Amino acid sequence: MFVTNGAYRLSFTTGGLLRAEAVAMAGLLVATPDAATARAQAVEWNLVQQRTAASTLRVTREVVQRLSELPPAGVELVAHGSVDDSRQLMWLAACLRYRFLRDFGREVVRDRLVSGRGIVGLADFDTFWNLQSSWVDALRDVADSTRSKLRQNTFRMLREAGLLDNENRVLPICPAPGVSAVVAAVGDELLLSFPIHDAQVAAFAGRDGAR
Repeated sequence: MFVTNGAYRLSFTTGGLLRAEAVAMAGLLVATPDAATARAQAVEWNLVQQRTAASTLRVTREVVQRLSELPPAGVELVAHGSVDDSRQLMWLAACLRYRFLRDFGREVVRDRLVSGRGIVGLADFDTFWNLQSSWVDALRDVADSTRSKLRQNTFRMLREAGLLDNENRVLPICPAPGVSAVVAAVGDELLLSFPIHDAQVAAFAGRDGAR
């Protein structure tokens, strides 16, 4: 089982889910197993299609770091799976890398689904941030401008992952077997960072326990 790093990172201020960039990068990683070589080639070819050399380096690094949170089967599925597979796996990768997103997905997004409220508003982000900042120094010390960028990008990522619509209504998902297998590999609790119903969680737990 893969274990996520415990560091509380807050570097997801721009770029959104980076799904298209990750699909291209994952394909290169599958074809070129040596990560350092693949990363160097991605920068040389501007695989992430940025306008400046600095942006190419920054975005390539971010995409590689997110993909590195996934097991090999996850990287393979990002490269060659469906659009929904890659969306869901890149949300999983973001949750693994960024504890704030993992917790927000579980405690706010999924909660709105199972409670029947169905909408996640900007105020919900602020409320959650304020509660978390009572015990997380990294949140308490963030400038207002950075907090605003993080809020904007969190909602962008949720929409790009297919978990919220444009009116911020929660969209329940049903992960495909391949995605479910990757979730099981990194930790069953990560399933709770997706908007899925309790019956799906119970079915997933039963299937996992039967193996």
